[in-house]
Amino acid sequence: MAGWRRLPKFSSMVGVYQALARRWRPQTFADFVGQETVVKPLRHALDSGRLHHAFLFTGTRGVGKTTLARLLAKCLNCEQGVSSSPCGECSACRGIAQGSFVDLLEVDAASRTRVDETRDLLDNVQYAPSVGRYKVYLIDEVHMLSTHSFNALLKTLEEPPAHVKFLLATTDPQKIPATILSRCLQFHLRRLEPDQIVARLQQILAAEGIAASTEALAALAQAADGSLRDALSLTDQAIAQGAGQVDLDTVVAMLGLCPRDVAANFLLALLDRDAQRVFALLQEQLALGQDAAALLDALIEELHRMGLAQWLEEARRQLPPALQERVTAQSPLLLQSWYHILLSARRDFALYPNTRMAIEMALLRLLAFLLPEGPQPALSAPATTVSVEAKTATPMPRAEPPAAVPNAAALSPQAAWEALLPQLSVSDAQREFLRHSRARRCDASRLELALDPAYESLLRREEDALRAALRAYWQADTTLEITTLATGAEATLAQESAARSQAEREAIAAAALADPRLQEFQQELPARLLRLEIDGRIHPL
Repeated sequence: MAGWRRLPKFSSMVGVYQALARRWRPQTFADFVGQETVVKPLRHALDSGRLHHAFLFTGTRGVGKTTLARLLAKCLNCEQGVSSSPCGECSACRGIAQGSFVDLLEVDAASRTRVDETRDLLDNVQYAPSVGRYKVYLIDEVHMLSTHSFNALLKTLEEPPAHVKFLLATTDPQKIPATILSRCLQFHLRRLEPDQIVARLQQILAAEGIAASTEALAALAQAADGSLRDALSLTDQAIAQGAGQVDLDTVVAMLGLCPRDVAANFLLALLDRDAQRVFALLQEQLALGQDAAALLDALIEELHRMGLAQWLEEARRQLPPALQERVTAQSPLLLQSWYHILLSARRDFALYPNTRMAIEMALLRLLAFLLPEGPQPALSAPATTVSVEAKTATPMPRAEPPAAVPNAAALSPQAAWEALLPQLSVSDAQREFLRHSRARRCDASRLELALDPAYESLLRREEDALRAALRAYWQADTTLEITTLATGAEATLAQESAARSQAEREAIAAAALADPRLQEFQQELPARLLRLEIDGRIHPL
């Protein structure tokens, strides 16, 4: 493996196995995975000689904070000179790798929080290195130091000797005083993506000669939560349990995971509203020793994938085939409702007398608020609100733009103007402005418009465009007369349309509120009608 230097499988003590996380610890900057934003400036600083006296490495567990600090100590003290490429062979490089280099002082701040211990440590700062070029203080979990210890450290950071470098590491930089932070160069090591962890595990296991399935490594990477060290530790455990190989069944059993096909079967049964099948599956999984919380987590994760699949083709292809066929037919609001219901149940898991009751009630909620196919309201239950997707079988009639304006004599001036406006050759913005008017007369010879005072200045600018559009439509010199509409006297096209929409929403809201399932929900939990979906559009209330 290019760029990797593997340590011996067994330590100097005969027969003592060395864990993968230790054996494959990065020995050069090229070994670090997914930390380019940290590695690049460090390499540049080392190669250019622009070295700060204090470095702070932050990030979650197992992303390489202390390993990077040790590598930096190696770069500073390599006998071949300060550079970003230590030789790894000199006594300084070997001593740092083995933890025996006298001028690298590693301190665990979690166990040395007392101020007298910190002062004893820092009293030696003034003395020159014994064998190396720099005396390096590596303080891990530095946020655990006491206030007095930070004050002692601050005094040294303010006026550090030229032969001393401080390398600080922490998982919680918010607890470090600002006076310390301001005197350090800060580098944040980010969590690794699951794909990055899988790729590194594949490289390492290939070099180790250990067979591993991609699905098993993906499950390990997901469980590692961005930590490569945790992923390697879990891989060691999987190798031991899998008799020298890493397979999906072993990893699923080891981590207590719920297999994806089980989660898919649950969701299919829920979509079919088959309560017998749902609870038969639950009984089967609990009898097999499946953890109820892990099962609920699997359902939440699968719903997340289904939500993505409704918008992303790549995500849809990654679903189990049976779910691929069903996901596109489901309402997005329905899946979001389920997701919120299960999240709420997961959050309240510890409140139930037992875990079985917790997951049974979560499944019952899904069954109770799962809607049959057809134009029914879709209920959503976040913590304290409910979203309703309301579709009516007999929606209120809406005025559709006719292909041609009917005989003006058969319509009122306002209705004739509403029918004419969509046919005129004006821009969408101009057409929207013109809706804020009311017609007194509308025919081929004359158009009289009364303008909403709030839009009059804008509409007056469009007179020429409107005259040209009328001439082109009627093929005649239509007279245009514009006046101002008295405030509150009569409604414009825009106001009439808004009134119709409001009436329609109120009618559908009333129908939705009369739904017995919604009423049942409101009896169990405080809930209010939040929004409606009407003909594919979301309408907040």
